[in-house]
Amino acid sequence: MLNAEMISFHQCMHCNTLDALCIDTCAKCLNTNMETVMIPGRGKLVSWTTIRKPPLRFKSDGIYHVGVFDLDNGFRVTGRFLPGDDDQLGDRVIAVPSMMTEHTTPTFRVQKNG
Repeated sequence: MLNAEMISFHQCMHCNTLDALCIDTCAKCLNTNMETVMIPGRGKLVSWTTIRKPPLRFKSDGIYHVGVFDLDNGFRVTGRFLPGDDDQLGDRVIAVPSMMTEHTTPTFRVQKNG
Protein backbone atom coordinates (compact mmCIF):
# COMPACT_ATOMS: atom_id res chain seq x y z
CA MET A 1 0.00 0.00 0.00
CA LEU A 2 1.42 3.36 -1.04
CA ASN A 3 1.69 6.21 1.43
CA ALA A 4 -0.71 9.09 0.87
CA GLU A 5 0.28 12.70 1.32
CA MET A 6 -1.16 14.33 4.42
CA ILE A 7 -3.72 17.10 3.92
CA SER A 8 -3.93 20.13 6.20
CA PHE A 9 -7.25 20.97 7.89
CA HIS A 10 -8.28 23.32 10.66
CA GLN A 11 -10.03 21.73 13.65
CA CYS A 12 -12.03 23.45 16.36
CA MET A 13 -10.60 22.45 19.74
CA HIS A 14 -14.04 22.96 21.34
CA CYS A 15 -16.37 20.87 19.11
CA ASN A 16 -13.80 19.04 16.88
CA THR A 17 -15.36 20.36 13.63
CA LEU A 18 -12.99 20.18 10.65
CA ASP A 19 -12.70 22.88 8.02
CA ALA A 20 -10.49 22.86 4.94
CA LEU A 21 -10.24 26.65 4.84
CA CYS A 22 -7.84 28.78 6.81
CA ILE A 23 -10.29 30.19 9.34
CA ASP A 24 -10.02 31.81 12.75
CA THR A 25 -13.54 31.01 14.01
CA CYS A 26 -15.46 27.73 13.98
CA ALA A 27 -18.56 27.96 11.76
CA LYS A 28 -20.40 25.47 14.00
CA CYS A 29 -19.81 26.77 17.55
CA LEU A 30 -18.06 30.15 16.93
CA ASN A 31 -15.11 29.16 19.11
CA THR A 32 -11.80 30.78 18.13
CA ASN A 33 -9.50 28.00 19.34
CA MET A 34 -8.54 26.42 15.98
CA GLU A 35 -5.55 24.17 15.35
CA THR A 36 -4.04 22.72 12.20
CA VAL A 37 -4.34 18.94 11.92
CA MET A 38 -3.01 16.61 9.24
CA ILE A 39 -5.36 14.02 7.72
CA PRO A 40 -4.24 11.15 5.41
CA GLY A 41 -5.25 11.90 1.81
CA ARG A 42 -7.13 8.66 1.11
CA GLY A 43 -10.67 8.32 -0.19
CA LYS A 44 -12.89 7.81 -3.21
CA LEU A 45 -13.31 9.67 -6.49
CA VAL A 46 -16.73 11.36 -6.63
CA SER A 47 -16.44 13.47 -9.79
CA TRP A 48 -13.93 15.18 -12.06
CA THR A 49 -13.76 17.60 -14.96
CA THR A 50 -11.16 18.91 -17.37
CA ILE A 51 -10.23 22.60 -17.33
CA ARG A 52 -9.35 23.43 -20.94
CA LYS A 53 -9.25 27.22 -20.56
CA PRO A 54 -7.67 27.92 -17.16
CA PRO A 55 -7.95 31.18 -15.23
CA LEU A 56 -5.04 33.57 -15.80
CA ARG A 57 -3.23 32.60 -12.58
CA PHE A 58 -3.10 28.95 -13.81
CA LYS A 59 -2.57 29.71 -17.51
CA SER A 60 0.97 28.31 -17.45
CA ASP A 61 -0.46 24.94 -16.25
CA GLY A 62 -2.29 24.48 -19.57
CA ILE A 63 -5.10 21.91 -19.56
CA TYR A 64 -5.59 20.26 -16.15
CA HIS A 65 -8.15 18.20 -14.24
CA VAL A 66 -10.07 18.99 -11.05
CA GLY A 67 -11.82 16.36 -8.95
CA VAL A 68 -14.10 15.97 -5.96
CA PHE A 69 -13.03 13.36 -3.41
CA ASP A 70 -14.70 11.86 -0.35
CA LEU A 71 -11.94 11.25 2.19
CA ASP A 72 -12.03 8.25 4.51
CA ASN A 73 -12.66 10.59 7.47
CA GLY A 74 -15.96 11.68 5.88
CA PHE A 75 -14.76 15.08 4.65
CA ARG A 76 -15.33 16.07 0.98
CA VAL A 77 -12.52 18.00 -0.73
CA THR A 78 -11.81 19.44 -4.15
CA GLY A 79 -8.36 19.29 -5.68
CA ARG A 80 -6.27 18.56 -8.72
CA PHE A 81 -6.74 15.14 -10.30
CA LEU A 82 -4.25 13.11 -12.33
CA PRO A 83 -6.58 10.77 -14.26
CA GLY A 84 -5.65 7.54 -15.99
CA ASP A 85 -7.32 5.97 -19.01
CA ASP A 86 -9.53 3.56 -17.08
CA ASP A 87 -10.36 5.61 -13.96
CA GLN A 88 -13.99 5.47 -12.84
CA LEU A 89 -16.17 7.17 -10.26
CA GLY A 90 -15.90 5.36 -6.93
CA ASP A 91 -12.25 4.36 -7.49
CA ARG A 92 -9.96 4.61 -4.46
CA VAL A 93 -7.67 7.66 -4.60
CA ILE A 94 -4.61 8.86 -2.73
CA ALA A 95 -3.12 12.32 -2.38
CA VAL A 96 0.25 12.65 -4.11
CA PRO A 97 2.91 15.37 -4.08
CA SER A 98 1.69 18.42 -5.99
CA MET A 99 3.44 19.54 -9.16
CA MET A 100 1.89 23.01 -8.91
CA THR A 101 4.15 25.94 -8.14
CA GLU A 102 1.37 27.40 -5.95
CA HIS A 103 0.41 24.55 -3.60
CA THR A 104 -3.14 25.61 -2.77
CA THR A 105 -5.08 22.36 -3.10
CA PRO A 106 -4.24 18.68 -2.75
CA THR A 107 -3.51 16.56 -5.83
CA PHE A 108 -4.97 13.06 -6.16
CA ARG A 109 -4.66 10.05 -8.41
CA VAL A 110 -6.38 6.67 -8.46
CA GLN A 111 -4.62 4.12 -6.27
CA LYS A 112 -3.63 1.20 -8.45
CA ASN A 113 -3.33 -2.25 -6.91
CA GLY A 114 0.08 -3.75 -6.83
